[in-house]
Amino acid sequence: MRIVSTFLKAPATDRIIRFILVGSVAFLLDAGLVFAMTSIGFSLYLSRALSLIVVVLFTFMLNRWATFNKSGLPEAREVVAYVGASLVGLGINYAIFTIAIFCHFPWIIAMAAGTLIASTFNFLVYGRIFKTESNTDR
Repeated sequence: MRIVSTFLKAPATDRIIRFILVGSVAFLLDAGLVFAMTSIGFSLYLSRALSLIVVVLFTFMLNRWATFNKSGLPEAREVVAYVGASLVGLGINYAIFTIAIFCHFPWIIAMAAGTLIASTFNFLVYGRIFKTESNTDR
């Protein structure tokens, strides 16, 4: 438990590391879901769209707790703001993914490119959504 406590109380640069760790796990989940769904016959585009929905829910809870140090039940406005920002991020992510696929990049590279660019946007926006007195010094 001490490791978790230390992890959550780290300075601002460590918040970026936590965000990257959460994003890395989310990327593995995303890629795994896309691979599984395409393996059973779903189209690549539908698989990616469905996996992004799962990943947004996953990252909401994990980023809220691990990256931005919020606990308890989320407030309705926090959820609405996160979903709104995530929709913009998903649009960025999916657009880059689609363009990269159209340009004949491998799907995993297309996913990585979309995820990297959208994650930068998301990190900046999520920091404002989850801002509290307990994490303003980070």
